[in-house]
Amino acid sequence: MEMNETSSDGRPGTRFAVGTRVRTRHSVDRDVAPDDRPVTSGAIVDEFDDAGRLSDDEYGRDWAVTKRWAVALDDGPLVFRDDEELELDES
Repeated sequence: MEMNETSSDGRPGTRFAVGTRVRTRHSVDRDVAPDDRPVTSGAIVDEFDDAGRLSDDEYGRDWAVTKRWAVALDDGPLVFRDDEELELDES
């Protein structure tokens, strides 16, 4: 899912913004591999681009890491995703 673009000021940009309808993989079953999780739709409700992000390796753990977007899924959960974990919902 390649979504990155370059903004008019030369900084890395994105096709996403608060309010954008997106699709992402999600399951409450932690035993389901990420690539096997069903794709579900929702809307971006917040952006955390200026949150002083660390890489996943810098955290020293694989849980509760910072993501760029908060996404309210249509079936209720609030999830957090980076650009590469989202695709535009064009339905």
